[in-house]
Amino acid sequence: MHPMLLLITLALACSGPPSPVDESDAAVADRPDAATRDAAAVQPEVPVGPPTFSDPIVLAPEELGQWVWISMPQMRCSDGTTGGFAVNFTDASRDLVIYLQGGGICYDALTCAGSGAPSSVGDDPLRTALAGSIRANRGIFDRTDLDNPLRDGNFVVLPHCTGDHHTGHRVARYGRQTFHHVGYTNITRMLERVVPTFADASRVVVAGFSAGGVGIAANYHQIAGAFESFGQPPPYLIIDGGPFMRPPFLREAAQQKLRESWDLDETIGTFCPSCFEEGFHQIYRVNAALHPGMRASLVCSYEDSVVRVLYGVLNGASFSASEMTEGLHDVADWADTVASSVEPSRFQVFYYGGERHGALDVVALSSTPGLADFLSAQLTGGAWDSVRP
Repeated sequence: MHPMLLLITLALACSGPPSPVDESDAAVADRPDAATRDAAAVQPEVPVGPPTFSDPIVLAPEELGQWVWISMPQMRCSDGTTGGFAVNFTDASRDLVIYLQGGGICYDALTCAGSGAPSSVGDDPLRTALAGSIRANRGIFDRTDLDNPLRDGNFVVLPHCTGDHHTGHRVARYGRQTFHHVGYTNITRMLERVVPTFADASRVVVAGFSAGGVGIAANYHQIAGAFESFGQPPPYLIIDGGPFMRPPFLREAAQQKLRESWDLDETIGTFCPSCFEEGFHQIYRVNAALHPGMRASLVCSYEDSVVRVLYGVLNGASFSASEMTEGLHDVADWADTVASSVEPSRFQVFYYGGERHGALDVVALSSTPGLADFLSAQLTGGAWDSVRP
């Protein structure tokens, strides 16, 4: 078993089912939860708000085609240290790909201690924070794969070092440890440099894997708004191995816990109130409605082993392969129904067999038959249909 899966499984075994949650705002505010109480007076140093655009990123000619780390003093990891992002630019095109990495989850003392969520980018971020598969130019990062529709892109990659799936805005204290769940505002800080650099982008694609797949959907509105302010069309959205399944597959109590721990009212709650009323899956509909013409896709294996364990931890009960498959079909059916009300936006799925976690960078695109063609159809703007074998 993968080390991260083992740690999460142990956390599940020790944690038991979550306590019942009163959904009312008043009850949440008064809830005698130690983490909520201890962190109530602690606020992130950078407030939520639109990006304040600054200087574009300029690389030397010899740095093109190489990974370069961009340190950002206002970006924070969960331990409070400075964050940043990696870039790999090219002179082959003005296409831009913004990619959010995955890596564990942290929302209480158990998960923060046991899920493997990184707390910093380390002293050498290109080695310690940038995924080895990305450094190895795998999947969509393979510039030599002629079937890869993103091979000529300028890449911007954000490590996941806040434990909050890139969605939060809260400094939390679990026991004696403090965690900066500020993934959402880290995205804002990244945009302040990247958007001016690619205000003239020929195409903008935003994608994410695992925790990054969750985060790229949650951050799509602020990313799209930033580029649209420069006259760009809505970016393309690709979600890999990070599905928001609907209740009861992702239980309401689990969603409420994440809402509290990461203070999602300050982030996605500002534009997606239905995410709290009906479920986090509503982010797909709201993004499509707020950004007409958006073309978004969800890529996932039917029995994704990591997603199953994660949903088991969040729900406080085992989550079987059959439940996973049923939940994926359920959200796809819902998306098909909703799509007719948010035209001209599109939301399609690409499902495939097995339990592999991830398809965009963990393996070559050819390892997932049909995926390269599916992505090409999404990005060319023509006929494009879901794949649900």
